[in-house]
Amino acid sequence: MSPPLPSAPITLAVVVPTRGDHQRLRVTLACLAAQTDAPAHEVIVVDDNAPDGRPALAEVLAEARDRLPLRVVPGPGQGRAAARNAGAGVAEAAWVVFLDADVVVGPRFLRAYADAARPGFFLHGRMRELPTAARLLTALEDAPRSEIQRVAAELDGSVAEARSRDPLRRTMANALERAVEAMDAGSLPDVAPWLGLVGANSAVEKAAWRSVGGFDEEFGRDWGCEDIEFGLRLHTAGLRRSLVPEAYGIHLSHARTGRWDQHGRNMERFAMLHPLPAVRALTALLGPDGTPERYVAAVQAEAARVRPTGTR
Repeated sequence: MSPPLPSAPITLAVVVPTRGDHQRLRVTLACLAAQTDAPAHEVIVVDDNAPDGRPALAEVLAEARDRLPLRVVPGPGQGRAAARNAGAGVAEAAWVVFLDADVVVGPRFLRAYADAARPGFFLHGRMRELPTAARLLTALEDAPRSEIQRVAAELDGSVAEARSRDPLRRTMANALERAVEAMDAGSLPDVAPWLGLVGANSAVEKAAWRSVGGFDEEFGRDWGCEDIEFGLRLHTAGLRRSLVPEAYGIHLSHARTGRWDQHGRNMERFAMLHPLPAVRALTALLGPDGTPERYVAAVQAEAARVRPTGTR
């Protein structure tokens, strides 16, 4: 059954939290400034920087203001969940797109989200990793905005076959993306139908964001899980996942100090809040050696372990 058509034109607010690494933000904002056939939209940058990082940020924002419907709001400095909530809270649009400040998007990114937006769904754009991002950023450091936009179109596939000719621009899907896409396509059992709200590239109606209380800010400044936990609560409230391959995002991959320790703490908190088999088994997907197949097997094993005696 097809979801109902929207009763009014879709408007979008793109919430981009930022903390440091302003060169990556410059690339993301250049991509948003190159949108074609875009719906009515606003871009809300949430400034979560320490005071000493703000002068460099001001330069990037000044460059972007002449091409973007841009607003800047102060962030609370309490982590990704709080920063995203700060942006969504001031959004004037009906739909909120959550986009990280290190993601390359193509020229029809916003149009794809607007076309896919339907009541009762949360949306997730296809995501890929760019392992050679550091080298690309070095090459673009002093490039004009037009050159950044040209490279983004190549990465996005808007320029046919450009990526396949250059091994430094080849992308890959991480385990989470592979799992979401396989479960959505039916090639793996959909053991976690709530999985798919990825904070780097997703969208939801502002009313739905508000109705479930937004992102859980108690996850704090540790990395990971605050976004998919939000997706679980949206699903519990009745929303369904919808993948939007055309809203394609490419993460400019980078190392993160203490990543797995932080992620482990947040996964423990997630499992404490929602002691479900598909949550308790997440280490088989989101750990350093995780795969979609291991995750599905772990969920099924966990479900069998907690199944009451005598049930089938």
